[in-house]
Amino acid sequence: MPLHRTDAFVLRTYPLREVDKICVLFTRESGKIRAVAKGARKLPNRFGASLETLSEVTVSYFHKEHQELASLSTCDIVKAPLRDEITSERLGVLHYVAELIIEFLPDHEPNERVYRLLVAILEVIGPSRTSDIPAVSRYFEIWMLKLAGYLPDFYVCHGCGLDLSGEASIWLTSESLPQCRSCSGRRGDELKQEVMTGLRDILTRKPADFLGLKREKRTIDQIGSLTTRLIQRSIERDLKSVAIADRLRI
Repeated sequence: MPLHRTDAFVLRTYPLREVDKICVLFTRESGKIRAVAKGARKLPNRFGASLETLSEVTVSYFHKEHQELASLSTCDIVKAPLRDEITSERLGVLHYVAELIIEFLPDHEPNERVYRLLVAILEVIGPSRTSDIPAVSRYFEIWMLKLAGYLPDFYVCHGCGLDLSGEASIWLTSESLPQCRSCSGRRGDELKQEVMTGLRDILTRKPADFLGLKREKRTIDQIGSLTTRLIQRSIERDLKSVAIADRLRI
């Protein structure tokens, strides 16, 4: 049973028996894994605050081949997810981001691009104003969909192949695929130029730079409506954290 040591993020924990926890970890070395943290429900315990959602940690664990659960040996906290003011909006977006990773990434497959995306997102969540939290969520959603292979190319008409980059508006099919004015007959959900610009800014700028841009709230809301449909279509069900996100408007 080899010992593994790697950087990781804690995505979720839940009880196991009377004193243990199962931890879902997104590790840099092995991707998403599940491990038993023995004694983690005791007070005090050797894991302390290191198992909070989206804590950045260094873990060591034993994992036997063909065994579903690893055994967590140590979990040393590198960085707490929220070093600034803790608010319900910031906590809500942490759980939402973690659930997206759990749902979209397969187990035991390293994904360096998603790992670096998560690092970049966590750097801006803490210092962000509450009013910017929805924009943080939209940024992560778009990139998560892209890296998982579920984001359509919004600059090419799904019907005729026309380059849509210069169009004032595009229209989406019931499957959220883009069409030009002619192919759509102007039917379906319309995405105007400001929404297309917002999508391009997300895909070409770092999170902090994107948050520094001036934009109307309705643009972020429209991007949110789009990503909600794409996420639901991708995983074929609602996320557990969506209701919380809606209440907090993240």
